[in-house]
Amino acid sequence: MSKKPEWKKVLLEWPLSIYNILAIIALILFRYLFHFDNILVLDSLQVVLFLETTALFIAILSSTRGWNDIKSRPWQMILSVFFLAGIFTALISSKITGNIHDWAVTPVTNGYLVAMASIMVFSELTRLAGNVSPALILGSSFTMVILSGTVLLMTPRATTTGISLVDALFTSTSATCVTGLIVMNTGTDFTFIGQLIILLLIQVGGLGLMTFAAFFALSFGQQMGLAGAANLSRLMDSEFTNDLKHILLSILVWTLTIETVGALLLYNTWTGMEGLDWSTGHTVWQSIFHSISAFCNAGFSLNTTNLEMFADSPSTSLIIGSMIVLGGLGFMLLTTLGRHWLIRMKAGRKRVLPVQTRFVLIITAILVVLGSGLFLILEWNNTLSGMSIWQKLANSYLQGVTPRTAGFNTVPTSSLLSPVKWFFLILMFIGASPGGTGGGVKTTTVGLLVLSLRSLILRRKTPEIWRRRIPNFDLQRAGAILLIGMATFGISSFLLLITETNNGNTYSDMDYIFESMSAFGTVGLSTGVTSYLSSAGKLIIIVTMFIGRTAPATLAAATSRVRSSLYSYPEARITIG
Repeated sequence: MSKKPEWKKVLLEWPLSIYNILAIIALILFRYLFHFDNILVLDSLQVVLFLETTALFIAILSSTRGWNDIKSRPWQMILSVFFLAGIFTALISSKITGNIHDWAVTPVTNGYLVAMASIMVFSELTRLAGNVSPALILGSSFTMVILSGTVLLMTPRATTTGISLVDALFTSTSATCVTGLIVMNTGTDFTFIGQLIILLLIQVGGLGLMTFAAFFALSFGQQMGLAGAANLSRLMDSEFTNDLKHILLSILVWTLTIETVGALLLYNTWTGMEGLDWSTGHTVWQSIFHSISAFCNAGFSLNTTNLEMFADSPSTSLIIGSMIVLGGLGFMLLTTLGRHWLIRMKAGRKRVLPVQTRFVLIITAILVVLGSGLFLILEWNNTLSGMSIWQKLANSYLQGVTPRTAGFNTVPTSSLLSPVKWFFLILMFIGASPGGTGGGVKTTTVGLLVLSLRSLILRRKTPEIWRRRIPNFDLQRAGAILLIGMATFGISSFLLLITETNNGNTYSDMDYIFESMSAFGTVGLSTGVTSYLSSAGKLIIIVTMFIGRTAPATLAAATSRVRSSLYSYPEARITIG
């Protein structure tokens, strides 16, 4: 008797859910994005979906036996209750308005099926997390999001004048990899639907699809095995496999809080700004879009000249710059800081931050001060000319922060001095911190190599910091990430120079090298060559953005555990220098 409900579930629930989610996707594409207006066909499809929703509900009801089944699948029962409530509301509405179609067949059915299918997909992704390697999880999830975004951006209602396959793939990759390089103007060439799609890609790309999948799957009762928890923890740069749900919740809370506060601050700043003739609704959308884009280190803007129109607004530069820094620090570091201060307040005594946290904070502070200071000094009489002292300081702060994977600019990038562009290349290569929303080889990679150089100079066998010894395995990982970054940038810029230098434009080799490094670091700063790239050049940048976003994290996750060996070979010295 115990196998009968499970047999019904497998036979009815899964096929219906898979078919229904495909049917709803087709319905959305046809009706809302492809302007398909054959009411008879659409209504017939909705009736079929309604009948299948009823069958799915009956399958769930018939396969539920006792409280244990309800506890193992709480999300199914919760959604079923909402489905019954929706049908009941529809029946009451039909008595009043005489029209049951708008209430029952469309929103209740589609909402129920989308929720059911989405949770089942999230649950399956979470289950697979324990059966495949972290490298495959990261790469495949980003690929899936990029391809889905490409299809959505190619729909007629996403753009004002249409978009090619290559441009749609480029835009989707740039948004998902939180880069910010654009071949089409986000504010004018994309409709509100297109901008919303780009924003969703930025949010999912910044946090990671598996973060959403794991959180919602765990929240709705899906169990994750030890292997899956370990793999997901490695992707998030966390060691706390036994507290995964709270960590995921912390990530989402940090994200929602910072992005909400940022949007409110931007709205307050831009509402009272003279010469900005935006409506209230447009200001709200601009604030939300730029807040999410800044925290995710994406660099996408709805304005034709990015943030150059706000060069005389120190508040804008300070808000955007600070959100970039917070996003680049990494979710685990923010969570660690939050726990540290909560415990410190409860205990009433000082506590020492973990080595990783202090290390990241110090390196980040050095890079922010160094980047902002050099920009202020070198660009004082160039792009900063004519500004007040506060405007120069604020713009320098933003421009010193943004090369480390953000991509916003309040001054024209093409007008920067050559030494500044060269220094930007270094900052773009370093990037953000582990577990953050940015790219690059990461701050800790460079920091570990500096510690290694220090220990070599002092003739110490292993690097040390704050009375702690750094394992040689971590130095190997840092060296490998640095090598991959250099190889990716070298090959990308080499191929880009081959495909683009003879296409008739006036851009220099330095512009293409700058573009390649911007793509690898997922920065988004450009001297203007992006929209003039050939199809081959765009594909090169697409691959570079993908590698820059996924390769360092993938390598770090795949090599986070040392494999012990039962033997040891004699040493062989290799001469260098």
